[in-house]
Amino acid sequence: MTVLPFDLHHDLITVAQAAELAGVTDDVIRQWKRRGHLEPAGTDDDGRPMFTGIAVLRAEAKTRKGARRYPTPAPTERDHLTNSA
Repeated sequence: MTVLPFDLHHDLITVAQAAELAGVTDDVIRQWKRRGHLEPAGTDDDGRPMFTGIAVLRAEAKTRKGARRYPTPAPTERDHLTNSA
């Protein structure tokens, strides 16, 4: 069991902490906010958005479920020959 340094439901976390929790970059957290996938639960003293951990995990699950991820096909012998010229 992983022990977190904050309460997922009540403590507010920064963009950097949210990114670490979700396993994404800070920019992805900002994109989720901009696209409406993640709503700030408050702001810090400088007006920067703060989130609950549970909201971040829900946004991550929602975007992961809706993501269109396709496996990259393995290169073929023909690709190797055409790219080596």
